[in-house]
Amino acid sequence: MSFSKTTAITLDHSGYTRAVLDLTMRLAEVIFTAGAGAEDATAAMIALTRAYGLKGTDANITHTIITLTQEDPSTHESITRSRNVKYRTLDYSKLTATSELIADIIEKPIDVAEARKILATIVSSKPQVPKQWRRVGWSLVGTGAAVLIGAGPTVIIAAFIATWIIDWITSVLDHRQVPLFYQTVVGGAIGPIVAAIVGVIDPTASPSLVVVATIIMLLAGVTTFGAVHDTLSGFYLTGTARLVEALLITAGLVTGVSGSALFLARFGLLLEIDASPIVTLAVLPVLLVAAVVIVVGFALAVQVPWRAIWVVCVLGALAEFLFVAAMAGGFGLVWASAASALGVGLLAAVAARMVRTPPLVIMVTALVPLVPGLTLFRGLLKLSEGDINGLLSLLTAAGIAMALAAGALLSQYVVQIVWGPARRLQRRFVGPLMALPVRLGRDATKRI
Repeated sequence: MSFSKTTAITLDHSGYTRAVLDLTMRLAEVIFTAGAGAEDATAAMIALTRAYGLKGTDANITHTIITLTQEDPSTHESITRSRNVKYRTLDYSKLTATSELIADIIEKPIDVAEARKILATIVSSKPQVPKQWRRVGWSLVGTGAAVLIGAGPTVIIAAFIATWIIDWITSVLDHRQVPLFYQTVVGGAIGPIVAAIVGVIDPTASPSLVVVATIIMLLAGVTTFGAVHDTLSGFYLTGTARLVEALLITAGLVTGVSGSALFLARFGLLLEIDASPIVTLAVLPVLLVAAVVIVVGFALAVQVPWRAIWVVCVLGALAEFLFVAAMAGGFGLVWASAASALGVGLLAAVAARMVRTPPLVIMVTALVPLVPGLTLFRGLLKLSEGDINGLLSLLTAAGIAMALAAGALLSQYVVQIVWGPARRLQRRFVGPLMALPVRLGRDATKRI
């Protein structure tokens, strides 16, 4: 049996197409699971396939499934590939490295086999920050949160220890593949226990602040940000799924905290979680230091590239300053959050070029001190107790998350309109690119 020359060419083209689709999906999966939004991953797939000469390509992401289809214009034969997203862990060093590889391929395509080797090296490379230091990073997030709500030295130290223990236990449970809901239940239960110990050691302290600090560390503020980002970008299914994930995490935390507090009440240890962030110009220096501590801790935990650490610290302090100034001016929580996100986002676009890091990495890290974790928790806790006022807290949390994401997106719109759109992709894309190195300037962006 013999094949004609035309048949051989068709088979070769089919093999090349499959190789390109496989590489494209692997690249998209890495940035999506490392923290990129659905639109960035989808836009990257479209741009990559075009760079390799494939036309008629359609890409889509639905939270846990990445799908890529290519139709041959000459034969109308379709090839479809899909991958399940089995994990999702914020890793901004891996996101940055993969994004740079994607940008290089789009500008000047390299051999598919060579690109796969480079990607394999990125994925299998040693973590930028050792596990123990990432754990210390999460502890610093809890410590900074304690300072934001006016905690004293005893509570600050207790918050550091409690968050370290929580991260260690949840990591063990995650390694044993325990569902995320139960991880947060266990994590939430630790806060009141440590708070009770603090009350025994230092009767003058406010033990409930330990619980609040661990709540802020555990809550899915960044997940809420990502949910709003995907929704505003037109990926409603993915955005809704992320929002449900955030609510599930928060519900597990409410269960753990309330259950642990109820158990301690049996022994006469009553905890009332009633704390609010201190937002006044009088304590602005303390708030700025606390914001920087939170940003540094988060940067260590999610492995922000070393070259960008100083940038996120400066912008984190700026975000807190803009928020406090807006609150002092009577803007309210939602509009103050939006103003802060917009200001930080505009500067992040410039800073991203300076340190060769995607704008998303800088903006999310700088805005972490403002995420509405505590407000979201309060809403669900009140509802679990039958208090209808919990709905007001939930609406406030949703408004803050929307304001942060909308302000960050608007800033990128402004930058990319002024300096030139960072892409020429399908018209259905709504939002600007945030997780890819944006090469501004109209001549440079015509390739994308």
